[in-house]
Amino acid sequence: MENPIRLSQCMIVKNEEKNIERALTWGRELMWEQIVVDTGSTDRTVEIAQALGARVYHFSWIDDFAAAKNYAIDQAQGDWIAFLDADEYLPAEDAGKLPGFLKRLSREGYHALVASWIQVEGNETLDTEGEGGLGWRESVKADGSRGFSLAGTQIRFFCRRRELRYRGRIHEKLHLEKGALRLFDGSREFSIFHTGYTDSEMDEKKKVERNIALIKKELEYRPDDYQMMTYLGDSYFQQKRLEESACWYEQAVAHLPRYLDEQNIQGAMIFKHLLVIYMDATFQAQKPSALTQARTAYEKAIRRFPKDGDFDYLMGRGYGDLGQFEEGALHLYRGIQLLDRYDSKGGSVLLARNLLEAWEWLARCYYETGKLEQCANTAITILRADPWREETLRILLMAFKRDEELARERERAGIEGKQAASPAQVMAFLQNFYNFSEEAVGPMVRRAAEVAEYADLEALLGTA
Repeated sequence: MENPIRLSQCMIVKNEEKNIERALTWGRELMWEQIVVDTGSTDRTVEIAQALGARVYHFSWIDDFAAAKNYAIDQAQGDWIAFLDADEYLPAEDAGKLPGFLKRLSREGYHALVASWIQVEGNETLDTEGEGGLGWRESVKADGSRGFSLAGTQIRFFCRRRELRYRGRIHEKLHLEKGALRLFDGSREFSIFHTGYTDSEMDEKKKVERNIALIKKELEYRPDDYQMMTYLGDSYFQQKRLEESACWYEQAVAHLPRYLDEQNIQGAMIFKHLLVIYMDATFQAQKPSALTQARTAYEKAIRRFPKDGDFDYLMGRGYGDLGQFEEGALHLYRGIQLLDRYDSKGGSVLLARNLLEAWEWLARCYYETGKLEQCANTAITILRADPWREETLRILLMAFKRDEELARERERAGIEGKQAASPAQVMAFLQNFYNFSEEAVGPMVRRAAEVAEYADLEALLGTA
């Protein structure tokens, strides 16, 4: 009979009293030992960790994450190590699968497990299906605002071997001294939730400022390292210092290797961040050259990553926000076609996670450019997938209404043309999607008709 996997949970901490209890309890039943290395806490972190039964060690902070993590590894005695940050945890369902999974990886000679990594902000709910790689997904935050949340993959579980250690003062990575690191992609089986990038926590801990200082130190030793330049751009992006962020992303682009694999996620993300910045309407108001810079970055991006539809998605959304709907439609349609041709293997992670939203933007762009048939067909495609998207329904009703208005104008002018659907026919058509005997249907359709200013349909709905 095989012995069970001995799993050592390790973490380095400083002033984590808000997170340390959850960090040490989410998987306590799975852990053979729990090791906490404190780097100078002044709050109750150490006291709470000791009360929960963890072995606590102290390490003088020397501005080097790899050194602190390797010290923690040296204290471990288990077969495998779980090295999550204090603000990270596995959901219970995933945690329960972990011991058996690691036993299997040991038998098959793997060094580490790759898991999905998902940023959770406030009370927002995120899906836990790992896509692999790094990407941004649109989300609704606790305050009701919309934004992008980071979702990607991380290595947090690995076998304990003397030659397997971290390297790098910051954004440290596991490195095997001899041979290639064998990684198992478990991103569809395991998801790590991360809560540490909310604005309040970042202000309290000043993590971003610390990261910027450490990255700049790394760049003194590695001045041509495009990855460190990217990390610096990421840090300024978190601080909403967009001009400085764009500057460092541009430098990263200038230092990209001449030949870069199309699957290089970090390389693609540099361009995606640049497009998010340059296509932002507020940024463009401050920087008149931003739209030109966006187009230049877009052209460079599609040359290097020709199968990735995210670039067109971001350009299309940006043009839509700017009221340039013709350009918006062209980009959105192209992005959707790329995703359809290559699926997310082409790199279109952002578009894949926000596909209905992209289709909705496309429908709106078609409406604004007078392409009513394309608008209606696009909206119908969306409603077949999700009939409860009220904004999509509004756009569809606006298209029907405008088509009817144009038909009346042609009739008054004595011009023959295609006959438009009447409000009664529109009402009958909606029954393909909705059962009006359901309590929630009537009010939703009425709201959409009211916002679309489709009075004739409102009148019919009032009698339905």
